[in-house]
Amino acid sequence: MALISPWTYTTRDYQGLTLSVTINFTLAGLIISITSHKDPGCQYSNMYFGLGADGTPDTTHTQIPIADGDNTIGLAILNGFGFTTIQQALTAQFTAGP
Repeated sequence: MALISPWTYTTRDYQGLTLSVTINFTLAGLIISITSHKDPGCQYSNMYFGLGADGTPDTTHTQIPIADGDNTIGLAILNGFGFTTIQQALTAQFTAGP
């Protein structure tokens, strides 16, 4: 089944507050933009891609801090992690955390 843009990851904390990340991509799968939304007071402040050396997401070097409200995430951040296509980004485990 082909992926359809945009791809969105959404999670809620124990209070029901939301953190989400949306990745827009071309038909060829190239990532063209990334946006985020975080409800004020949400306990999650970071988006983790993959796991660190100790096997936990908290220690991965591929993490993005997510600010309250609606934000644009610089494409260079994901490119710096080695993710230029949606397929590459989705090979990593997505996790939200403190």
